[in-house]
Amino acid sequence: MITLNKTIRLFLDSIGRREEYEFYLDKFQSDHSACFALLCPDMGSIEAGVEMLAFDLHFLLRLELAPAILLCGAEARKMQAALANESIFKFCALEEGGVVDFMARSHAAEKVPVLVAENKMWEDALLHLLPDVATRVHFIRAAGGLKSVSGELLPHIYTHKENFQPLELLEYDFLTLGKKLLEERWGTHLSITSPMNLLQEIFTVKGSGTLFLRGSEINHSFGLEKVDRSRLLRLLEASFGKALANEVFLGRVAEAYIETDYRGAVLLEEHSAGYYLSKFAVGQEARGEGVAMELWREVCRNHEALFWRSNVSNPFNSWYDKQADGYHTIGKWKIYWRGVSADFISDIISFCCSRDEDFS
Repeated sequence: MITLNKTIRLFLDSIGRREEYEFYLDKFQSDHSACFALLCPDMGSIEAGVEMLAFDLHFLLRLELAPAILLCGAEARKMQAALANESIFKFCALEEGGVVDFMARSHAAEKVPVLVAENKMWEDALLHLLPDVATRVHFIRAAGGLKSVSGELLPHIYTHKENFQPLELLEYDFLTLGKKLLEERWGTHLSITSPMNLLQEIFTVKGSGTLFLRGSEINHSFGLEKVDRSRLLRLLEASFGKALANEVFLGRVAEAYIETDYRGAVLLEEHSAGYYLSKFAVGQEARGEGVAMELWREVCRNHEALFWRSNVSNPFNSWYDKQADGYHTIGKWKIYWRGVSADFISDIISFCCSRDEDFS
């Protein structure tokens, strides 16, 4: 990873948590695509924030991340004219070919290459460019990420699974486009954000927009006989950032929900009050891909009564607060419950407080 000077570090600190942006910087800089990401703005985003977009792109270049912009459709020339007011951009018609060489020359001159395809729509242009030119695509929309009909931002859209909330009326069929790209260009990172929130979308786990995902395959097992324990233990230690003190708790697991590539897992133990959520682990990259929510929905679909404990310093507690029916704080633990009878509350609190810690 490049050495970050104090000014760049302070700016990144204002965007998100240090461990997150360092993780993403290392990931992005290890990618050897022709450009770091293709940015696909609409006319509204350029009219509303071309200066902010240019500032963000200057910053990405300072981080040695080389982006490119793709302009498509009837308004492509109009968008080009608006971008031409900023000296950072260098333009080329997509139909002229030699895209990779053009990008290399632009980046060598510390310019952002802009591909103009007025005779193509996003689908055709992106299918032509992915994955040879880039594996990341960020649509930049003046209205930002996609929202529900009630105006709530939807952080994830699953193109191959049921989406639980109806969408706002859209000016473009992003759902069909997202499904097509994820089917035909496997491994593409696809999201929508606003020009004001581009860097937060790029460098934080939570993001600031809508991420398109095919949806994860989650395996449900009774006990751990068919589970790869070494992969599960690596996931647990990576997720919690600590080494396990012992593996005794694995012997008490009654049911497990594990993402097929071991990027996330939920381990449950039986209890008279319902099920004790022993471990909820999600790898760092998967946290920004909705795996936690997919696991949670699957567990809640099959188990009405759940309870668990979380360290009071856990930054994930704000999310737990919204999922639980109630909680009780005692010492360093917050003890949560969902669907548990009031008659069992004191029992589950005692149970959680008496449990040994499984991590060093």
